[in-house]
Amino acid sequence: MTKTHRFWLPFSFALLALLVTGFVSLKAGPSSANIHYIITQVRLPRYVLACLLGAGLGVAGLLLQLATRNPLSEPELLGINQTAVLTVVLASLAAGSNLSSAVMVLAAFAGGALAGFAVLLMASSGSFPRDRLILAGLTIAFFSGSASSGILLLRDTDLFELLYWIAGKLSGSTWTDVALAGLALILSMAVAVPRCSSWNLMQLGDDTARNLGVDPVARRIEMLAVSVLLCSVSVALAGPIGFVGIVIPHISELLVGLDYRRKLPMALVTGALLVSVSDLLARTLLSPAELPVGVLTALVGAPYFLYKARQL
Repeated sequence: MTKTHRFWLPFSFALLALLVTGFVSLKAGPSSANIHYIITQVRLPRYVLACLLGAGLGVAGLLLQLATRNPLSEPELLGINQTAVLTVVLASLAAGSNLSSAVMVLAAFAGGALAGFAVLLMASSGSFPRDRLILAGLTIAFFSGSASSGILLLRDTDLFELLYWIAGKLSGSTWTDVALAGLALILSMAVAVPRCSSWNLMQLGDDTARNLGVDPVARRIEMLAVSVLLCSVSVALAGPIGFVGIVIPHISELLVGLDYRRKLPMALVTGALLVSVSDLLARTLLSPAELPVGVLTALVGAPYFLYKARQL
């Protein structure tokens, strides 16, 4: 099989599966006299948002694993998601009312950037091998998660809604949310696509990349900036959807190889597929009750994380 066929066959299959998932997502659910409104204003924005966030989380995981040189790196495990959650909770507590999606994105980005800076320092220092990097990230995640839970207990309103959001949820998605997620993904791809060739050189090691004219520190800053932006938007709009960033990079590499010019689009489509399928199952398995989408992605990602950790 040629390299071209190796890319287009799995990519086309994943894209077709994504379209089928979209069709099923629009049809699944109770019928109503106002079905047109339900499809266009409830189900369709929810499906599109799931695709955009899943694509973003897949790319974020792909870049974090390269930036940290750790195949187990993932936004949830490095503390980026939980730190973003903490700053959103703090902003919500300070505002005393529901925040707009744009304000939540800004608050989440502030927290995610703080955790991303810590990850950059640890990854660049050389004093944190890959096992310790994950442990340090988990420490940040546990601290931020505990602080968020403690702050939520101080609130006497909207507690259930915030706890549900922390588990990762896509219910209540709007076209405004879709626009914000789409803008973040477009900006991220504008940075990522032209740099795929230099990211390929990063796989050879810092010294080799530097000898070939690539600045490893600058590339890591770019990768972490893109990852933090995508994770922050996801946290703000749907809560922390975990483990997508660890599963998708390995699936993409298995399907299309090591070249980031192929891995990047593959991560976009497979990430969108994973989250959209998880969301479809989350709202239909126990209908009329609904599971947080983060629960479904964790059911897939957590066993895979243990499997990969055992191989290292």
